Amino acid sequence: LTKPLDEILEEMKAADKIEENAPFGEDFIFDSWLSDTNKKLIQNTYGTGYYYLQDIDGDGNPDDKEESGDTNPYIGKPELEEVYDVDTTVKGKVFIHELAGTDHKAQLVDKEGTVLAEKTIAPNEKDGAPISDTVEFEFTGVDSSKLIAKDELKIQIVSPGFDKPEEGSTVIKESPKAVDKQTVVVGFKPDAKESIRNNKNLPEDAEYSWKKEPDTSNVTDSTKGIVTVKIGNRTFDVDVEFAVKASQAMENDATYVPITTTPETTIQSGKPTFDKPDVPLANDAFSILDVYNKDFG
Repeated sequence: LTKPLDEILEEMKAADKIEENAPFGEDFIFDSWLSDTNKKLIQNTYGTGYYYLQDIDGDGNPDDKEESGDTNPYIGKPELEEVYDVDTTVKGKVFIHELAGTDHKAQLVDKEGTVLAEKTIAPNEKDGAPISDTVEFEFTGVDSSKLIAKDELKIQIVSPGFDKPEEGSTVIKESPKAVDKQTVVVGFKPDAKESIRNNKNLPEDAEYSWKKEPDTSNVTDSTKGIVTVKIGNRTFDVDVEFAVKASQAMENDATYVPITTTPETTIQSGKPTFDKPDVPLANDAFSILDVYNKDFG
């Protein structure tokens, strides 16, 4: 053969439009010659033959190669659903052939090789007998503090009697995070998207809305709201907190320095002073000119 078996398998599955992880088996005819010790073909030794190439678990590796490589030919390549850094439940699936037997261990493994969760799986059954089918499973009670955004997360299936597990992996995604507690003025309406501090790291098509708007109608040290963020088929509810201060206009009485103009008219103008310290966060900054401008009357 002029190509490795796995390359031949990939080409044959593509030609037959076989979906990824679907079982496959088909024979092919090949030409052959004997060769000498220098790997030169020997004349008059031409022959033909056929080879049955099988991938019973649909993982893309020929069964003959798996049997000699210490992996289970009856277990496919496992997959994980989307995983975010706040998840405590992680779901996955794997194709298991009816002849695979039982007591296979599905393990969730971080990039350091630490097993975060483990579950025993077996072929699905119908009428009390095992069948070849995709087996779905989930890990519950996962410690989300171990799930770091952008890290690789592995899923492996360990089978009795085989040295090497079947493996798959995914990259952990970043979940929406609330801004740190901010101070706003009475009546201010916070923006849902801007209340998520890492919104620039999330997909552009993420949707933001208020599930519960914070009440900013009164002065308070704490008012809370909930932002709903939708990313694909996942929805996250994020708690946000604000403090509410009175605006400068509400708190302070202004005193102006009288200015006498020509003709002699005394008006209140110039830069004001206030009876209380300025509030840092006002709705709109404003100022009054120090010098009276006759163009404005």
